[in-house]
Amino acid sequence: MNKVMEVLDVPPMRVYKSATFYTMCNQTLVGKYHIQVCTTTSCMLQTSDSILEAIQKKLGIKVGKTTPDKLLTLVEFRGACVNASMVQISDNYYESLTPKDIEDITDELKAMPKPGPSSGHFSCESAGGLTSLNHSKNLALVYT
Repeated sequence: MNKVMEVLDVPPMRVYKSATFYTMCNQTLVGKYHIQVCTTTSCMLQTSDSILEAIQKKLGIKVGKTTPDKLLTLVEFRGACVNASMVQISDNYYESLTPKDIEDITDELKAMPKPGPSSGHFSCESAGGLTSLNHSKNLALVYT
């Protein structure tokens, strides 16, 4: 925010006012998955309170907090009232939810396997392991 003030040459309050008003402006780091629970009147009438409660209980965090593993951050926001109750997780919308649905979704997010090779080798090396430059004689050939 300080850099924005500097570049735009505006008073600090103008930047802070905008940053605190818009929900897409995060003032702290968020987890890999940003869970945003809609709490508008439409969603409240469709049990968004129970959705929010289920997420908090399942993750063990309150609104505005991130899980200790930095995987999930929970916030409230307003939007997408048509198919209440709804939750936005990162760029995806999950609509017409029940507390059970959101528990299943968070379980799937937590179970997401790490990307990369499952065989234990590093990056794009062959499944048989290193085949070049892995012995000192190969290194000697390269440098001579």
